[in-house]
Amino acid sequence: MPFEKRVCVLKQVKKGFTADGSALSGAVYCERLGEEITVMPRLLGIAPVKEGRYALALWVAGGVYIVDLNGGANAKIVAPSMKEGVAVLLVFIRNGEPSPVAFGSCGAAPASYEGILAEISARERKKKAPMPVPPAAVPTGYPNNAPVAPPQEEPFREEKYDDEAIAEENFYRERAVHEDATAETEGANEPREAGDPPCGDEEAVHPFRVTAGGLTYYHTVREKLREAFARFEKDTRLTAVFPCSEWVRSEGALLGIIYEGGLPRYLCVAVEAAGEPPEEMKEHCQFVPAGPFSDTEGFYIVFQSADSGEYVTVSSG
Repeated sequence: MPFEKRVCVLKQVKKGFTADGSALSGAVYCERLGEEITVMPRLLGIAPVKEGRYALALWVAGGVYIVDLNGGANAKIVAPSMKEGVAVLLVFIRNGEPSPVAFGSCGAAPASYEGILAEISARERKKKAPMPVPPAAVPTGYPNNAPVAPPQEEPFREEKYDDEAIAEENFYRERAVHEDATAETEGANEPREAGDPPCGDEEAVHPFRVTAGGLTYYHTVREKLREAFARFEKDTRLTAVFPCSEWVRSEGALLGIIYEGGLPRYLCVAVEAAGEPPEEMKEHCQFVPAGPFSDTEGFYIVFQSADSGEYVTVSSG
């Protein structure tokens, strides 16, 4: 029986899938004996997922073969000869929508992953289960003095945060409370004209979310937030990344609220990424890409728990 061996070194194409925030690295070894190819992934630092799954898509002799990753275990596929080369795309699939994570190719295999990703998307659409009947609309307004928003699904991964990083001087409060704030707070319990905060693409996931409790901290800044959201211009650029959120632009920065289950989960400050983050944000900010194919375009964002005021950060442990 003929024996063939190929190695694809994978290069990260999208951030946010390692436990410590570093660039994903690794390789996929392919060995063919007879008609069967053994696929052996070796990925360093890939983060575990709570929702969704990882999969490898292999291009071999013009065909695309998809295998789910199972804790890095080897997989077997029946495929033609690898003499033309092999291309491998690591994807994260959630609710039937694949996102590219890392890619590599060898030999005369395609040097771009777009065609492989399109094939995965087509197959996932075919087997995707029908969407459930949507729940009754959430009423507008602020019951119990808290904004409401449509529910959002749980995060796809668990991240650690620094439980020592409790703000002594609150960064969000300093940005939201401007010295010359003169907005009237009369009727603060009335719904905004725009109604409920928007909740668009349910596939979008915030990779740094952690579980928190109620709204203890949020209530201490609630009135100032309402003033800010009534005074400043709305900005929708980050709603594509965080569908259940709302943002306003103030003095070159964005103030935002991210919702879950109809209630505020995170209070945020964001600035467009242009080189290094501002000094006052460096200690606690996270870089969030503006889209799945960019490692440089995006925003530096500070996330604070609406319950405790803690900064949410990625731990190196």
